[in-house]
Amino acid sequence: MGECRYQVIVIGGGHAGVEAAWAAANMLRAPSSVALITIDPAKIGVMSCNPAIGGLAKGQLVREIDALGGLMGLATDATGIQFKVLNTSKGQAVRGPRAQCDKHAYAECVQAMIASRPEIAIVPGTVDELLIEAGQVRGVRVGAAELRAPSVVLTTGTFMRGLMHTGEARSEGGRFGEASAVGISATLKSLGFELGRLKTGTPPRLRKGSIRWDELENAGGDKVATPFSDLTLTGEADATMPSLARFPVLQQVDCRQTRTTAASHDLIRANLHRAPMYSGQIESVGPRYCPSIEDKVVRFAERDTHGVFLEPESLRDDWIYCNGISTSLPRDVQDAIVRSMPGCENAEIYRYGYAVEYDMVRPHQIGASTETKLVRGLFLAGQINGTSGYEEAAAQGLLAGINAARRAQGRDAFTFGRDQAYIGVLMDDLVTKTPIEPYRMFTSRAEHRLILRADNSADRLTPLAKQLGLLGTSLGEHRWRRFEQRASQLGAVDAGIERTRVGYEPLSKLVRTPEYDAAMLREALRGQPELDGVAPEVWETAFAERRYAPYIDRARIEIRRGQEMELRKLPDDIDYASLTPLRTEARMALSRFRPATFGQASRLEGMTPADVTLLAVLVQKHRRPPAERIPS
Repeated sequence: MGECRYQVIVIGGGHAGVEAAWAAANMLRAPSSVALITIDPAKIGVMSCNPAIGGLAKGQLVREIDALGGLMGLATDATGIQFKVLNTSKGQAVRGPRAQCDKHAYAECVQAMIASRPEIAIVPGTVDELLIEAGQVRGVRVGAAELRAPSVVLTTGTFMRGLMHTGEARSEGGRFGEASAVGISATLKSLGFELGRLKTGTPPRLRKGSIRWDELENAGGDKVATPFSDLTLTGEADATMPSLARFPVLQQVDCRQTRTTAASHDLIRANLHRAPMYSGQIESVGPRYCPSIEDKVVRFAERDTHGVFLEPESLRDDWIYCNGISTSLPRDVQDAIVRSMPGCENAEIYRYGYAVEYDMVRPHQIGASTETKLVRGLFLAGQINGTSGYEEAAAQGLLAGINAARRAQGRDAFTFGRDQAYIGVLMDDLVTKTPIEPYRMFTSRAEHRLILRADNSADRLTPLAKQLGLLGTSLGEHRWRRFEQRASQLGAVDAGIERTRVGYEPLSKLVRTPEYDAAMLREALRGQPELDGVAPEVWETAFAERRYAPYIDRARIEIRRGQEMELRKLPDDIDYASLTPLRTEARMALSRFRPATFGQASRLEGMTPADVTLLAVLVQKHRRPPAERIPS
């Protein structure tokens, strides 16, 4: 039996897996230190659902991934065919960059980026067994070979016992044309992990030539495209990377908008008994915030129409993604629904929509570092933790890659705070609440969203990336130079605001008035030589920081007040069931989630402020030597 040794093993080549491998490679920087195991290397980076990246809150996640040296932003900028910033009528805190990508080009770009790294060895195959010794992962078995490593990242997506449904028809698989992974579920169960079952879905894809495309309402992108990556803004890239000097790189396209009709809804209601979600064929729960068209018709019975965006999937073919009608209804019903929509009366379906059921690991069993509590050195990222979406998966993958590398180096785990990044909000939500549906990120989940904006991601996180050791490559050095240039420009604009008056008013005061915008700020500072060449995105951030300054200051005060709770550790060895002064619900929540800090404990389901106060007293008693403990 052959044996290979690595420092980190990543299982799965989806969005979580590639970011984990990329981050670990950035940390370790040694040839063949990372193994990326995937069934089919040609499917690395595949966009299995909508070929779009970003959106509200999701765009913030991608910007954070980029600021930390990840690959998703670079790949998106290299392959985007429509760029649009959502919510531009509102403030910077809730704006979300989004891009429609060429699905073929995106996967090819990601594969080229992974292949460019000598640190990453791609291993085709299926993991048959996790090798565990004394509660510590030691590697995996792939066929007859043993791959040894002190850190393993598991990113199974929707493949664990994946089961696809279209009407009454069922087939095993994690996505169209690909087999499910059956053995890993049994392995995790045998190790003592509690598994759950979730459901997601995808809509039909249409042939563009069969749609009355030009007669439908245009849903175009922005006239001036906004890239995701800070490197794209300068056109800098490593010699081994795709050139991003010309942005946008690919031809830009328009989308179209249509809608369901009363006739569509009648068809759906008449066939609900054939829908797997309603016939009892599927028992797991789907995403509430991205529901199937069957769910929409039932839950919003008062509505007789729902918007549907028709989005091109590639410049190389004429596949159109029907954004808004995810469905698992039978094929004949899907044909009728599609043809009931304006402009689609003669539409041909290339691929029918389907639902996927899959196993996940209840995330109360991982820490905010993504490492499991049951097995040291085993990290979980992506849909295996109950999340939905490329961006949430990629963010977890990046964090898992960082911590897998740190574990291999003998260093302590790293976690993000809720006030540091949307990634921190995501992880904290996962480890303090039991997901009953696939988790999706929203700006409303981030209480510090004024600080966690898409525009200031580099300011918040690129210095941290340097501290973590993520910027040691030539590409990382490019990123750091870009950051220093940006920081210098921000400082110059800030100084300009302080010394400038407009009439009798200080500019620092005027910039906070409702009618002021970034363009007016730029005009007020025109002619100051030290501000020549300041990048447009720097002006936007400088304006946002000044506009929100009073609220940001208030938020930072609240953050400082809460830091004591966030940093105050809970003992690893405490038996919460024995803390009988606490309410039963509180003891059950603490025993199930085993929070790392008082801050996490305060956010658990079933915990009240009074419970947290009492917990602090009981923990203090627990920590005293036996002779000094006060009798209960």
